[in-house]
Amino acid sequence: MRKAIFDAVFEQLRTVGYTNLTMDNVAAAAHTSKTVLYRRWASKDDMISDALREALPAPAEVVITGDVRADLLALLRCVQVAFTSTKGTAFQIVSAEAGCERGVVRQTVIAHVVQPCIDRILDVLRQAAERGDVRPEAATELVASSGPALLAQYSLVYGPVLPDEFLSSVVDQIVLPLVTPGQAVERPAAAPPVAAS
Repeated sequence: MRKAIFDAVFEQLRTVGYTNLTMDNVAAAAHTSKTVLYRRWASKDDMISDALREALPAPAEVVITGDVRADLLALLRCVQVAFTSTKGTAFQIVSAEAGCERGVVRQTVIAHVVQPCIDRILDVLRQAAERGDVRPEAATELVASSGPALLAQYSLVYGPVLPDEFLSSVVDQIVLPLVTPGQAVERPAAAPPVAAS
């Protein structure tokens, strides 16, 4: 029954969106009653959050090997799985809720996948910097967040299915060149001051 309810939640999110999702519609789609839903969840937000938590992957469970490329790919796959495990609805709603104060779906996805993924990528970069595999100045949250940000951007433009080739290109063409010793990006020279007229 729990699986049927959560499947119904994602199907309703996909077809009618967060705003129009109701406990009545989820109950009908799951072939149960609204009373059953309210016995488990006080609100639709609680129900959606539980459905997301069960479906979303856990970056904390990714085994870090010490191979920077392999570890980056493994962590970015958590974001990839988050797109597909919710039938793409999580990130469609994340986009739709961008201007929403509460943003329950966005908050859940960020708290359970995106931020933990960024935190672990940052750990990977820092450990690699200690081994000399990564430039120390590149082990920053900005660099760590570049991969997840590109995946989110891809999903908003092209849809929730993230090809493996795209993950590889993000790692090989963006993240690794940013962090590899000897690949430092040259900063442009500061513009000369403008003389006062």
